[in-house]
Amino acid sequence: MKKLNWILGSLMLCGVFFAACSKDDGGDGWKGPSASVDCDAYDAWTYFRFENGKTVKTVKVTSTTGGVPGMYTGDFDVKVMGSSYGTIANAGINITEVSDDKVLVTLDSVELNMNGKSMGKCAFSVESKVEKGETEWTLLAGDPVTIECGNLTLNEFTLSGTIGVSPDSEANINISFKPGSMPMPIMLVYTSKTRINKIYGLAESEEGFDWDIAFHRYEIKTNGGSAVMLNTVDINSVSATTVAGETFVEDGEGSVMVDMTNMMQGFVGYQATNVNEVLGKWVTATPTGTMPPYTYKLNSNVFVVKMKDGKMAKVQFTDMSDATGKKEMASFNYEYPLQ
Repeated sequence: MKKLNWILGSLMLCGVFFAACSKDDGGDGWKGPSASVDCDAYDAWTYFRFENGKTVKTVKVTSTTGGVPGMYTGDFDVKVMGSSYGTIANAGINITEVSDDKVLVTLDSVELNMNGKSMGKCAFSVESKVEKGETEWTLLAGDPVTIECGNLTLNEFTLSGTIGVSPDSEANINISFKPGSMPMPIMLVYTSKTRINKIYGLAESEEGFDWDIAFHRYEIKTNGGSAVMLNTVDINSVSATTVAGETFVEDGEGSVMVDMTNMMQGFVGYQATNVNEVLGKWVTATPTGTMPPYTYKLNSNVFVVKMKDGKMAKVQFTDMSDATGKKEMASFNYEYPLQ
C-alpha cells in the first residue's frame, strides 16, 4: 500500500525526471548498422523497421469519453453498525487501470467526523483486484489490511463495489475499516455523481504500414513477433545457429502511461496495449526504497527479435537518452536478417 503523496512523487520522478544517460556500449568493435529511435513522448508510439533501418511512423495516442478509469466526484454515507453518521459530500475518487486485472483507487483528502468530533483527514491510494464485465467492473475485496491514511491508521481495511462501464452509470464503492483502536468498523458507502472518464487508443491502425518493433518510453512491442534476451554482451558472437533452441516470448496484454494531465490530482491515463516483457528489459529499473523510487540502467545484453515471417534481428542497446541526456531515445546496434 502506498500513500498518495508517495504515488504522485513516484509518478513525477518516473514520468518526468527519470532520464538517465548511459554510454555502456557492450558492442565494442561493432561494424554493422546502428539506429536511434525517439521514444520520449508519453502520448505516442514510434515504429521501426529493420529492413530499411528507419523509423517508419510515429502514431499519437488519443482519448475518447467512456470506460471506467477516470476521475469521479460523489458522496460518502458514513455508517457505524448500520446507522448513518452523516455524509461526506463531493469527495473525489480516481480509478486508474494499472493492469488487466487490477486498478488503483485513489481517495482525495476528506475529513472524518464522529458525533461532531473530527477524527482527522484521510487520503489514500490502494490497489484492488477487478473483475471486468460488459456492463460493470467489480472491485474484489481481498484480505483485510492495515494502511496509513493521512494522520489515521486504518485497521482491517477492505474495499469492494461496482463501477458501471457506460458514461452515465454510477460507481458504488464500499470502504470498511477500524480507525486506530476503535473496536467497531466504519463503513463508507460511496455513490458517484459525476465522472470524467477517457478511453485511450491509437489515432490510426498499426496495420496500415510495415513495421517490426515499436517504442513507447521504455516499453517495446513487436508486430506479431517474439523476442529472447541472451546471456551475453558480445553481439559479434550471436548468429542464427547460436540462438537455435532458445525460447522466444511473444507479446502479451499490458498497459502504458499515456496521459499525465491530471497526475497531480492522482489520475494517470493508461492505454491498454500489447507489450513484450522481454524487450522491456532493455532498461533495468531498481527500487531504491526512498526518493527517487527507482534508478535506471541500460541493459547491455544482446536481444534477438523474431519477426512473424520467421526472420530474425539481433539487437544490442547502446544508449537510452539523446545527446542532451534529457529525452528518452533508444539507440542500438543490430543485424538483420540474422545470419
